[in-house]
Amino acid sequence: QDATRRVPRGMAAATVTSATFSTPHTSDAVACCKQRPDFLVCATYQLMKEEVPPRRVGELLLISRATTDTLEVVQSVGEGTGVLDCAWYESDRNAQPLLGAACSDGCLHLYSLEADHLVSSGSQTCPDAGVCMALAWSKPSASRPRAALSSTAGRLYLVDLSENGPRLLQDWDAHTLEGWAVAFDPSDDNTVYSGGDDCLFQRWDLRCSLQDGDAPQLTGSNRRSHRAGVCCISPHPTRPFQVATGSYDETFRLWDCRQLKAPVHEVSCGGGVWRIKWHSLMPEYALTACMHAGFTVLHLDQTGSPSVHATYIAHGSGTALAYGVDWVHSEEELIAASCSFYDQALHVWGCAT
Repeated sequence: QDATRRVPRGMAAATVTSATFSTPHTSDAVACCKQRPDFLVCATYQLMKEEVPPRRVGELLLISRATTDTLEVVQSVGEGTGVLDCAWYESDRNAQPLLGAACSDGCLHLYSLEADHLVSSGSQTCPDAGVCMALAWSKPSASRPRAALSSTAGRLYLVDLSENGPRLLQDWDAHTLEGWAVAFDPSDDNTVYSGGDDCLFQRWDLRCSLQDGDAPQLTGSNRRSHRAGVCCISPHPTRPFQVATGSYDETFRLWDCRQLKAPVHEVSCGGGVWRIKWHSLMPEYALTACMHAGFTVLHLDQTGSPSVHATYIAHGSGTALAYGVDWVHSEEELIAASCSFYDQALHVWGCAT
């Protein structure tokens, strides 16, 4: 099937699986490298409940897509540390790819992709974090990368990457329960969004903390719209002021970030929306990982209204949890990589536009 053909609006697009892989532990995040489209990273995390005390284990799997229908593990790094989120810093194509990982040891771990191997580039402890849950990078045009992390302690962390390695700039109490989500505003590196199990969706101004050492100023907040915890936050890559959130209440929401009173649009996805990823080259499409309901592709029409374009339930549904998803870099096709908890599955699949 040609995944580039057009689907009439109002009809669901068919999905086609091109490659599958079984991970050694339960998998929860996947990140495709835009600078090296033949590589992706899959993160795993597993709680060894039978051990006393219970121990969190996992690893980062560097996987090669040498052909469209094969997935081959090139390297495993960070063995013994559960990885809850991972993301590539989207720098210039000629720059060395940089990967960040939010880990169960309460640290940000950094790796550079050199040839076909990940090499450790340092780490930063996030004090009193418990477990680091989500990771976000500042926009590529910044003078140097900054990372933001959320944690099970409800604290947020801002880390600066200098020539001497990572450095903790600021940390503060942001949520009364687990902090599941964090994101930079793509048009303003001084604005960070956060979401937590307390149902709060918040906007922070970092300039206050960088100037006087205090906690950043809270410039916007919504507690009423999400009927359960806020799992993920994903600003739109090209539409200023537009931010998407996902929640345990099974709803994808689009917001105008200039006012957080209520979302502009909502779509029911059938399962808790754990991750949202916008397509960088076809930004009218978004991928969602929907926990017990598999994965969906959403499409924005010309008015910006979202609807379900395709659903993928070849894994990550029923007793499994659809947790990780990302777009495989392609200028012409909709190709996704997805991974899921409990069934330890990683798939690459596509659908028509």
